[in-house]
Amino acid sequence: MSLSVKAFPVTSPKTNVLAAIQQLFKNGTVEFVRFEQPDTHGISRFKTVPARHFESFTQKGLNFPLPTLGLDVQGATAPNTGVLEEICFGDAYLLPDLETFQILPWADKTARVIGQPYYLDGTPVPTSSRQIVKALLAELEQLGYRLLTGFEYEFYLVDEVTRQASFPGIQLFGRLPRQDEGVIYEILRSLPAVGVDIITADLEYGPGQIEINFAPAWGLDSADQAFTFKNAVKEIAHRHGKIASFMTKPWIDQSASGCHFNQSLWQGKNSAFFDRDDPDGLSAVARHYLAGQLAHAPALTALIAPTINCWKRFQPNAFAPTNITWGIDNRTTAIRVKALKDERTHIENRLGTGSNNPYIVMAAMLAAGLDGIKRKLEPPAPIQIVADSLSEPPPLPTRLETALDALEQDVVIREALGEPFIHLFVGLKRFEIEKAKAAIANYDNPEFLNQVTDWERQEFFDVL
Repeated sequence: MSLSVKAFPVTSPKTNVLAAIQQLFKNGTVEFVRFEQPDTHGISRFKTVPARHFESFTQKGLNFPLPTLGLDVQGATAPNTGVLEEICFGDAYLLPDLETFQILPWADKTARVIGQPYYLDGTPVPTSSRQIVKALLAELEQLGYRLLTGFEYEFYLVDEVTRQASFPGIQLFGRLPRQDEGVIYEILRSLPAVGVDIITADLEYGPGQIEINFAPAWGLDSADQAFTFKNAVKEIAHRHGKIASFMTKPWIDQSASGCHFNQSLWQGKNSAFFDRDDPDGLSAVARHYLAGQLAHAPALTALIAPTINCWKRFQPNAFAPTNITWGIDNRTTAIRVKALKDERTHIENRLGTGSNNPYIVMAAMLAAGLDGIKRKLEPPAPIQIVADSLSEPPPLPTRLETALDALEQDVVIREALGEPFIHLFVGLKRFEIEKAKAAIANYDNPEFLNQVTDWERQEFFDVL
């Protein structure tokens, strides 16, 4: 089906960018381009296009099945999500954001570009998590702020056949095993080539667990980089006969993999979070912003700890929060404020898990933070001891079901992310819960939270 260019709000195909891309095609550097669509889990779903057809699709859009947004991690279709039977399993059209065009060093003469889905009438698809981030960033800019963020993801690296790590026990900040040098150094060399500025890599708190941090970035670029990072790590690991898994809790007796989200707001060249006259160095805006995230924490957890397995991370003495708290440089609270008494001051939200979608993380944090700013919410007193030991602060939800209930009851977050997305997300997650219940005999019993079943590993380990 041929569509007019005018049908879409074409903003990304800038002449100089497109000309540079075409030169890569002419000299044979790039022969294929992936049109990537982040699904609801943050997994890259893509079509590969020969270079000779690229320009046509930048103008007309590439047809792409909208039901990909309603798939579970194993590709099963979840009913009652608004993107499947309700639209007769129809297509959207991906329009590429040319600023995300990157040559993939690990793939043969192949580049990628992230696409934004549109309906045939040119309307942005409201269930796209990337589109929601763009809308919330525009709202933030109307208030005079820019968002600077950095993601911290942990993952496990194991042999593809044996499913065993290359080193036993806890090797925190220890020596990288010889068996893993090839894959890790290819990751460290390749990621900067696709726009992800790696700053540190280290062994973490579990056998085969690794954390790689990359530099903070502005606005949507930060989420794009996190999406690129997670999918690239998995793909490069596979080339080396390894599985890199961001599954939150693969083994009950080993450390969980988290996602810490570092955030600050800026006005021009100045941090809006830093106040040199405040004893903690925190501005009123910073306090309002973090208070918003505390106020909406129960709903946020559904969005950023999005699988049934994620909830086994929230345990005492596990460097993961169990209650709705904040503190200055306190690793046991839900929000850790890094009050550095200068422009580097920022907040680290520690609720997220390795299994999450970075676009949804950013959207959720923005929605809550913006509400805090608009209503000038004030946080409670900071926690100065180990937060796990306290009974006074409100507890976090302990299961995905209760977190989804909180999300459905949170009018602010629902409105900010949009009813179509909430309908999709909740429908998909309730489908996943029913699937787990059918497979796990003791799912509804309390002891389920103290074990990791083979079914969970089969469902999540390879794909997340």
